[in-house]
Amino acid sequence: MLDDLCPTASLPFTNGRPPHLPCGPGDIADDVLVPGDPDRVALLADMLENATNFGRKREFAVVTGAYNGHKLSICSTGIGGPSAEIALVELAMLGAKRVVRIGGMSALVPHIQTGSFLAVESAIGTTGVGDIYMGIGQTSRADTGLTHALYQAATRQGLPSYTGCVATTDSYYLGQDRPVFSENHKSCNYLDQFRNKGAVGVDMESHVILSVAPKLGLQAACLLGVHGNRATNDWLVDYEPTQRNLFSVAGSALISTPNRSL
Repeated sequence: MLDDLCPTASLPFTNGRPPHLPCGPGDIADDVLVPGDPDRVALLADMLENATNFGRKREFAVVTGAYNGHKLSICSTGIGGPSAEIALVELAMLGAKRVVRIGGMSALVPHIQTGSFLAVESAIGTTGVGDIYMGIGQTSRADTGLTHALYQAATRQGLPSYTGCVATTDSYYLGQDRPVFSENHKSCNYLDQFRNKGAVGVDMESHVILSVAPKLGLQAACLLGVHGNRATNDWLVDYEPTQRNLFSVAGSALISTPNRSL
């Protein structure tokens, strides 16, 4: 048991509490939603019943409650791969069994419009953490049962929804062909490379989530709301409705899908 261990440099847990997440033994549900932005944890907390807010450390905010009677935690991962790995490892050590990333992406094809949703089947990427866990250039795959449940739940709620491959990158600007306002700047056409490999969207965490989770014995899936479309250059200004829909879809999918690890 972690709470029986003295903290060491290799495993710096103190009284069962991890060094990063603001919670301890018994605080985390079997099922956890993992948005990136810690402010979205606060935004979604009012959709939980009997919620307990464990606060925030760095980019990690945690709340646990119930959704339609089903115990559920929400834990932010921060931006990008390194902090997402920290969140997943510490969640697994605290007893999590299933995780669903609920986050944003930019679509790479014109027909997936802003305000719609993607249940991620697979992820490719240029991510350091993904390479460590999976090997360089490997494709990571979501739990098929959870992915199907996410798509079905979104469809039942009347939301425009798709399934497909997403590309994940460690870079928000240059790695996504955004201008960096340098005299020497020129596009590297990363988005075209992602499209050519079959990706319909780009984000900064999904490949990491789907690479790390299986190594920890976690079932994992990703449901992404389309905040932008790089093919049409459309941008979703008010994304609060999208975030709340992500929560309700993912919560419903977890309720409807048996946890195989139990």
